[in-house]
Amino acid sequence: MYLIRDFRDTDLSSLELIFHDAVMAQGRRGYSDEQVEFWAAFPYLYAADFRTLVLTGYTRVMACNQIPVAFATLHPDDHLALLYVLGDHAGRGIAGRLCADIEQEASRRGVGCLRTDASLLSRPVFEQRGYRLVQQEQIEKEDIEFTRFIMEKALR
Repeated sequence: MYLIRDFRDTDLSSLELIFHDAVMAQGRRGYSDEQVEFWAAFPYLYAADFRTLVLTGYTRVMACNQIPVAFATLHPDDHLALLYVLGDHAGRGIAGRLCADIEQEASRRGVGCLRTDASLLSRPVFEQRGYRLVQQEQIEKEDIEFTRFIMEKALR
């Protein structure tokens, strides 16, 4: 059974693994090997940034039999910053459930419009939840170029 719960400090290493696994398991459906390997390594290459984002944001964890299998982070209050699901648990509606949880919290905090930076892989999940494309952009990290989609959803 899947249950959403608050992030615990002891979850950090699990979230790093979820991030890495999600990208490695699903990333090649839209990205090159070089892009996938760099993206998957983010929690390790930029450990302080990842840790700060997870710890200072509103982070929710989806657990299966009390083991973390997915997570989402709201940071700042109007930005869904992270949404990752273990590859073995993808396609079960988990991302949508976490999105709904984050949207509800953002709305509770008075946010009228929630934004996210979607990947090629996550864009359909957000579109199904009513997010609209604001802008497509190319970003570069360590000489590796990525396409991302700035999306937003009105919450009121």
